[in-house]
Amino acid sequence: MTKGHEEMTNEDIMPVGERIKKARQEKGLDLDGLAGRVGCSGEYLQWVEDGQVEPPVALLLQIAKTMNLDAGSFLTVDDSPERRLAEAAKRTKDYSYRTLTPPEADKHLMAFSVTIPPGTGHEGVGYHHEGEEFVYVVSGEVELLVDTEKYRLGEKESHRFNANVDHHLSNPSDEAVELLVILYVP
Repeated sequence: MTKGHEEMTNEDIMPVGERIKKARQEKGLDLDGLAGRVGCSGEYLQWVEDGQVEPPVALLLQIAKTMNLDAGSFLTVDDSPERRLAEAAKRTKDYSYRTLTPPEADKHLMAFSVTIPPGTGHEGVGYHHEGEEFVYVVSGEVELLVDTEKYRLGEKESHRFNANVDHHLSNPSDEAVELLVILYVP
């Protein structure tokens, strides 16, 4: 069950970058130290904390794990009309996503609606996190690179894989791709 609008706290409304910065400071970690531990540059983490970029889910999971926080600490569900209008979908440089499941400390399964625009994909370091990942193509066609194996998935096709290895999604087509991505994080 998701939280209603009246149950949302200031912490829920705070942008993800601010929540990361607050948690980092509470844990006594410096920016470059945390960045090195989660596998991104200090500059990129600064952009995240400043709200200049929306981090990918895998990075949010890695940050939470590194700081010994619940995997859903930085993920919110857009469940009120005001929240949906204010945030719409979270957007990284190369794709947008919307959390479909509420973050709960005792839950290990998370689902996301992911949209990848035409001709785009993950850039930079490969993404990896504990657990498993399931990708289902709702519409369009996606390329999935898992370690060194490349998969091309069309509409209504899926793939499950160990998320501990580098993995990248890309959309080589001329149309946006819509995905359902489910993560299991122990």
